[in-house]
Amino acid sequence: HSTEAFHGDLGMIQSDDIVVAISYSGETEDLLKTIPIIKKLGCIVIGVSGNDKSTLAKISDYHQLIKVDKEACPLDLAPTSSATATLVWGDALAISLMSKKDFKPEDFAQSHPGGTLGKRLLLSARDVMVSGDDMPIINYNELSKDVIKTISEKGIGVTFVKENKKVVGIITDGDIRRAIDKSNYFFDMTAQDFMTHNFSSVNPDDLALKCLNIMAEKKIGCLAVMQDGALVGVINQKDLVKLGI
Repeated sequence: HSTEAFHGDLGMIQSDDIVVAISYSGETEDLLKTIPIIKKLGCIVIGVSGNDKSTLAKISDYHQLIKVDKEACPLDLAPTSSATATLVWGDALAISLMSKKDFKPEDFAQSHPGGTLGKRLLLSARDVMVSGDDMPIINYNELSKDVIKTISEKGIGVTFVKENKKVVGIITDGDIRRAIDKSNYFFDMTAQDFMTHNFSSVNPDDLALKCLNIMAEKKIGCLAVMQDGALVGVINQKDLVKLGI
């Protein structure tokens, strides 16, 4: 703000800065008093006003004319339409600079990690997966009641099945329901009798957004995270949604 600049905030300005000075009349006193000091620091000044013959236009290195026929204010006094037009110009300037600098979504995410886009472009499977003792996994020869117990305790809705430390399948809530419907001896069955051999997986470095897209496409609620043939984590769709991905 020009008033604050004149009373100390000019200390933030460096010689290689470009200063955009905005005044619709081009005659705002506090702003005009700061321009000579800013130029003395070595900065380039772009003046923005609605009068190309204003003092601001004359003392700026460059001038951008943004003029409106009438303000939206019923008194035609408050800077309403002119302020909106200036905001549009500012957005256009920002977009032009993004194009010139080849600014990518990943660059945006670096400076905005807390937003949805930042999470989608920065968080990987490793960041959001369940790992270690929290992973639902059971031996291939364990009874169906133990399968149900593991799925219930881990709260993800699935369990992976291992044989000799190698993951060989997955059991979901749906697999359990189908097995109960098909057999009168469900509680005599072991995990290998009703597991699904094929399951979808990702790498730890894959983006969380990619994981969410895979689950949406395949209509599944969980993904295995595999590294060098070993299960290192499990991703739950509900966790990704909670994170705002």
